[in-house]
Amino acid sequence: MNNKQEINRQFIKYVIPSVIGMAVQAIYVILDGIIVGQGIGEIGLAAVNIVFPYSMIIIALAMLLSVGGANVYSFYKGQDKLTKANNIFCQGIALSAALGAILALFSFFFRDQLVLLAGSNEALFSSATVYLKWLSPFFLFQMIICGLSIFIRNDDAPRLVMIASVTGAIVNAILDVVFILILHYGIEFAAITNGIGMLLELMFYATYFARKKGMLRIHKPMFRFEDIRRVIRNGFATFLMEFSLPVVTFTFNLAIIRTVGTLGVTAYSIVGYVCSIINMVLIGVTQGAQPLMSLYHGKNDKEAFLHTYHLGMKVNVILPILLVGISIVFSKNIVMLFRGDNPELTALTRQMMLFYPLAHIAIGPTLMNILYFQTTEQNALSTVISFLRCIGFIQIFVLLSITLFDGKGLYLAFLLGEMCHLLLSQTLVNRSKRRKVALNNNGEQSRSLT
Repeated sequence: MNNKQEINRQFIKYVIPSVIGMAVQAIYVILDGIIVGQGIGEIGLAAVNIVFPYSMIIIALAMLLSVGGANVYSFYKGQDKLTKANNIFCQGIALSAALGAILALFSFFFRDQLVLLAGSNEALFSSATVYLKWLSPFFLFQMIICGLSIFIRNDDAPRLVMIASVTGAIVNAILDVVFILILHYGIEFAAITNGIGMLLELMFYATYFARKKGMLRIHKPMFRFEDIRRVIRNGFATFLMEFSLPVVTFTFNLAIIRTVGTLGVTAYSIVGYVCSIINMVLIGVTQGAQPLMSLYHGKNDKEAFLHTYHLGMKVNVILPILLVGISIVFSKNIVMLFRGDNPELTALTRQMMLFYPLAHIAIGPTLMNILYFQTTEQNALSTVISFLRCIGFIQIFVLLSITLFDGKGLYLAFLLGEMCHLLLSQTLVNRSKRRKVALNNNGEQSRSLT
């Protein structure tokens, strides 16, 4: 087996479980929306969407520490510095637990203010605050689980992460059906069942360490400021990348409430559920490629690194085209799953579905470009691109749509913004490659002269 065939085999080993795990979790998110829509109603569906940005902020902060830490961990692992690598893991998990506890308490005690800040109106306020009240305590576990899953994947156990996440999602879905559709309990049980699924996933990871699989070990961390700074610098782009989803959701919630009203938020929540599966699949590809790219960078194996990057790029171009095409072709059927008894809602959601998901065709390769800069520790470039995905081109196009065109073309603002990010990121990657080739050529010429 030649080197490229071995890289292909490793790529499949890491990426397929990552994509499956992410896809199943995304399907659960959609199923959760269907259950809430059918069992609680349009207000419940919109209330969940109002709170959704805060869940994504928690994930973004978890990814800041875990992805940044995992990149540094795999870099040291590639250099056979295993003690340093394990201490990076211990520091990351300890910080995740501390931050998770703070966020859980803050979101619980300030839930009213947070719901209003997210753009809730009077009709949604009560349901949204109840949902956030019961969801908040689980933010601690969400932080820890996110960190453990990413580090364990980097510890050569991608299948375990897939099994844990899939099992948690399936149990969560079953409990949703029982409590909401069969027993007709309220929106608080949508949050409680979500938390039960998290705890089950956490149990899987606990057994991994109890059986002492892999190289990771839980010890009292030796905190080093240089390590923490390096982790945060490396993971900051991922934080912004994850943070972009709640920021974009927040932006469109405000714009849609202003131009369409409460029914528009409900329609947007349905489209958001569909887009979440596309987005999570693309993240699954990048998360699967990350351990390999970080490892090859640590080994200074440039050929293997670039081959893995190009494999990820190809997959993240093909997959969104297929998934967006499916969402458009079956848009009517998808809408009917959520709420089929409101023709106005159905028509509005189908209109959004024709345009809004198209942005993911640009998002896929952009994510791989951000990963390229992260794994090579060109943190300034990855951070700039990720920051612009949060606050920048998309907001400009949304503002232009509202102020100049009375909201027309609003749903295309997402695509136009992401196209700008793709063009910028690809230009920077190509420039980085040319610079590295030039440096290598200069180095070879210097050695030949001596």
